[in-house]
Amino acid sequence: MKDRLKKSFLFLLAIFVLLAAVLTLYSVTVYRREYPDYTSYNADRTGIKALYLLTEKCGFNVSRFHYPVKFFGENSVMVVYRPAESLFNEEEEQEGLKNWMCSGNTLVLIIESKSAGNLWIFDFISETRQWYEVETTGNITVTWYGLENGLVCILDSANSFLNENISGNDAAVAFIKALLRIDNPKVVFNEYYQFMQKPAPGLWDLIGPTGQLIAIQLAIVIILVCVRGWKTFGRARDSGKMDKRPENETVMALSGLYQRMKAYPLVLSNYYSCFIRKHARFLSLPGPIREKAISVTAECEHCLRTGKLSKKKLKALVFELEKLENEIDSIDKAIGKG
Repeated sequence: MKDRLKKSFLFLLAIFVLLAAVLTLYSVTVYRREYPDYTSYNADRTGIKALYLLTEKCGFNVSRFHYPVKFFGENSVMVVYRPAESLFNEEEEQEGLKNWMCSGNTLVLIIESKSAGNLWIFDFISETRQWYEVETTGNITVTWYGLENGLVCILDSANSFLNENISGNDAAVAFIKALLRIDNPKVVFNEYYQFMQKPAPGLWDLIGPTGQLIAIQLAIVIILVCVRGWKTFGRARDSGKMDKRPENETVMALSGLYQRMKAYPLVLSNYYSCFIRKHARFLSLPGPIREKAISVTAECEHCLRTGKLSKKKLKALVFELEKLENEIDSIDKAIGKG
């Protein structure tokens, strides 16, 4: 049992070590490469990783997104920095983003003013906006557009948000103030529009953290079943049937205790009194049982009265009493069947 559990543990440990090695290799070979400009992964001059880390340090639940907008979840703030026009203006992306915003969600778009005319979203805003508001934080202009259900926040001077410039202007303050006004802790930087995309999320991504945890647990169960077989890992529970305890269990326990103390008369007294109390009806009736019992009971009473009893004599008398008890039980069962 212990050897099998040890093998199972070592097998699981080897799997976890292998997974850790794969993840480490992946992080070294994938996440330590040169990233495109304007991504939240890029820690160089032309990236916005400083803005991403600042958002996280300010207490927001920050993450990244790499898929078409139709896979984007509800109730999160989407941050889009200088989107690639070829991706952002795709017809499918336009329809997906319109539906997402009109479902009551918020888009934060950081752009350069000179490129605003090349993005479809400003035509959409001019057609559907219910209200707008302009505010200024230092050198950053923040424009709010209220749609029928959703909200769009436009921040200009996109170059001010780059790693090389963010510490020397008010871009970080304007961005965090905008997020505080939106009042949604979940902030997602959309990397799909920076060509950091995947064609569609895999099953692992779609099931989410809860589903991933369940999948890991199921995998562990399957591994243990394959290694150990379909056996219980502890003592099997009983079938629910009640075991009948011996009627003279207490007598036997006390007798065992007295015997260890070499109190042989007390042992005989327990056995004898229990025998007489249980089978007095049979002993009072004439017959072969009564004749056999007379000599045994007389000898028991003599030993109890005199107090002289050896261990050998005790065993002989107890054997005779048990023999009589078995015969009485046999007769009792025969009468019951008849």
